[in-house]
Amino acid sequence: MSNADLSSNRCSPCKTLALTISSPADKYASRITVCKEDIYRVTAIAEQYGVTAIPTVPVIKKGKEINRLVGLRTKAEYVALLYELVGKTKH
Repeated sequence: MSNADLSSNRCSPCKTLALTISSPADKYASRITVCKEDIYRVTAIAEQYGVTAIPTVPVIKKGKEINRLVGLRTKAEYVALLYELVGKTKH
């Protein structure tokens, strides 16, 4: 399972997201992968996932998007999403 943070270094909310999600992501590092891509440098991934606003966090499982958070959310929302995903995985 992986989350992809599709953002830009030019985006203030994206910078905040990077700080917000790093600690919870580290906690579940053995079960999920969190990737960060700058949509202005890697435009193909933004096109692939239909990103129209940043930050966007698509949740991908076995190559398919199963959930998505758009816009900056609270740390509690990201933690809840990660907890839900970890609870659904079989490890």
